[in-house]
Amino acid sequence: MKLDVGTVVAYPPHGVGRVSAREKKVVLGVEEEVVIIELGNDLSVTLPLSRASELLRPPATEADLKKVQKTLREDGVVSDEIWSKRLAQAQEKLRSGDPIDLAEIVRDGVKREQGRTATGTPIKLSTSERALHLKARELLSGEIEVARGIGREEAEAWIDQQLAVK
Repeated sequence: MKLDVGTVVAYPPHGVGRVSAREKKVVLGVEEEVVIIELGNDLSVTLPLSRASELLRPPATEADLKKVQKTLREDGVVSDEIWSKRLAQAQEKLRSGDPIDLAEIVRDGVKREQGRTATGTPIKLSTSERALHLKARELLSGEIEVARGIGREEAEAWIDQQLAVK
């Protein structure tokens, strides 16, 4: 992937951004070429070009969104794993930044919140799981915004529509 100034990229930990600059910097006494990614909300990340090539990817495409749509619409299974194991699995998916993984976190979080135990007690996400669910939804919304050229509210509404389809 070319990392020219103006290129839109996805940076898994923080979402979609734009390459705002390429410059030479001295890092630990060695001159390296770096790219600066503007991610919105006054957040920017500076990465050595070699590391950027490993971490950055193109944003989701319309074909990717078809897969996201399918994932969000799937029933999914409310896992009976202990919350710490579910949390570790979700963290791994979040780190990958893959839109399908993000959709799974969002779908499974919603299913868990809507679920009930055998005795009828509502199932709830732990505080940590809820935070991961919200972060995954934020990152997924950003991918949808860029892929579709729409605003955040429209992207959020699209996610909700997919989750509501049975």
